[in-house]
Amino acid sequence: MAHLDNLPCSLDKQTDEIEQDSLLENKQTEKQKNMAATEIKVMDLNRERNSMTERTDQATKRAKLFLEVSSPSSDSGSNMETESDSNPSSESSSVGSLYQCPMCAWSTSSTEEIQRHVNVQHLDILSPARPSCSTKMDNENNVLQDNTTSTSSQMFECPICGVHTNSSNALEVHVNIKHRDILSPDSCPATVILSTDSTETCYVCPVCGMEYQDTNSLTAHVEGHFSAAQTPVNGVTDNMMAQEIERREKAARKLLEQKEFEKLQAQYGMDGKNSYKKQSQKNLEKAVSNGQLSISDYYNTMIATSESSLTGVDDGHSCTKGIIAKLKEFFSKAVFNVSRSWLCTSVDHFGASYGDKGWGCGYRNLQMLLSSLACHSLYQDVLFNGRPVIPSIPKIQRLIETAWQKGFDLQGSEQLGGKVVNTTKWIGATEIVATLSSLKLECQLLDFHAPSGPDGTHPRLFEWVYDYFKKSTAFKPPLYLQHQGHSRTIIGIEELKDGSLRLLLFDPSCGKKQMQQFHGEISANLMRMLRRTVNSMKAKQYQIVAVTGVLSEKEYQDCKIIKSERIP
Repeated sequence: MAHLDNLPCSLDKQTDEIEQDSLLENKQTEKQKNMAATEIKVMDLNRERNSMTERTDQATKRAKLFLEVSSPSSDSGSNMETESDSNPSSESSSVGSLYQCPMCAWSTSSTEEIQRHVNVQHLDILSPARPSCSTKMDNENNVLQDNTTSTSSQMFECPICGVHTNSSNALEVHVNIKHRDILSPDSCPATVILSTDSTETCYVCPVCGMEYQDTNSLTAHVEGHFSAAQTPVNGVTDNMMAQEIERREKAARKLLEQKEFEKLQAQYGMDGKNSYKKQSQKNLEKAVSNGQLSISDYYNTMIATSESSLTGVDDGHSCTKGIIAKLKEFFSKAVFNVSRSWLCTSVDHFGASYGDKGWGCGYRNLQMLLSSLACHSLYQDVLFNGRPVIPSIPKIQRLIETAWQKGFDLQGSEQLGGKVVNTTKWIGATEIVATLSSLKLECQLLDFHAPSGPDGTHPRLFEWVYDYFKKSTAFKPPLYLQHQGHSRTIIGIEELKDGSLRLLLFDPSCGKKQMQQFHGEISANLMRMLRRTVNSMKAKQYQIVAVTGVLSEKEYQDCKIIKSERIP
């Protein structure tokens, strides 16, 4: 009776054990289904997005097909023991280090057995060859035997390449041999990693390796890798690309502007890299190497240039005198198509030399004007203290800076950086007025700021010059003419028989040899060097400087601010 009384309790215990086993199997089956769904989701996403690289696809495929099992390097196969039906946990403590299956509760002390178990029982979640996992080694062997015998007529398909085999063992051998590069634990990350504690499950993203505790979070995370917001376009977004293009365009424009500015600085002598003395020596050396100058002439010219710089008096090597007298003789006779002509009282021509070629036209035209003023007693006393000498270019540069220091044309001083000495900076009409005004000469600055005739011509300029020379005065100096990039000296004007006007100009770009031709017979062809018609004067703006007298003390102070008369 006692034995019968204990029977219900035994049945209850067996029922509880069966229910527990059933719940455990249900949980494992649910986990496997969730894992399978996650893997299928990853596969679908990978197929939909062909832009993923081959390496990512291969890593994802590896992660789906193999579960990495960490094992010690030493081979413990010789210590393998067959597991009995008894509780594995009770035996593991006496055997030593156990290796537990990360997918089920099965464990063993052999690295070879754990690898074989994983390859056979958990080859692939979706594989039809996967048998149910058992907690006993005997059950596992029985299952393998059952699968081998009962499925002899069943075909097993390789989940990687699609090859069919007659048995699960053959499929295992095929996968291990043909696809060992994919399934190798050393060559790929695991998609799912289960900790040795069977109660905790960790899912790893096959793309970035981030770990999650449930499949839903992993699925949402994997989908985020393939969303439009997370997908890069050549490493940058369209907005960033547009900003980068705009930044490069601005940098290119800035560089171009800087180069143009530096070119203009060099053209107008604003870069500070050259001077009258340096350019003289450099050009003289070139003239010697080209055979244009003898060695003795080179040293003589260098000595004259040095003395001119020290004394402040021009050496006169580029000066041509007596041309006005020859022109008066020329116009005293009948000239073809010329009705009347007017010339300034006197002026010497100063041409560019080795030291100022390309930038010294303003200085040379001032020398021409001073050569004319030196012929008048009033201007001799004011300018030269009764000893008329023409200042050299370095001396004129010092005179300009002295005028700035006295307060004349401070705006022009600022534009030129307050320095012209030992530079090749260009000067214009305002610097001429400032210098002459600081020497107590009354000047008139006229600004023909825009064309006054058709096709960009300046007939009003010709009319003003005509009125200037037409006036009957005892002394008439020449006019300083400035326009963009160059300046010249107006020495007279011609009135043609048809009533049109033609200017007569001295150009400092003409050399001494050219101007010495006027000492001989003057022809119409030679006069082309001096003559300019209305149609040949089409610069956008012209400025004229005329010396009209001597300043009083009050006028001297008022002239420190340069004022011009705009025409029209």
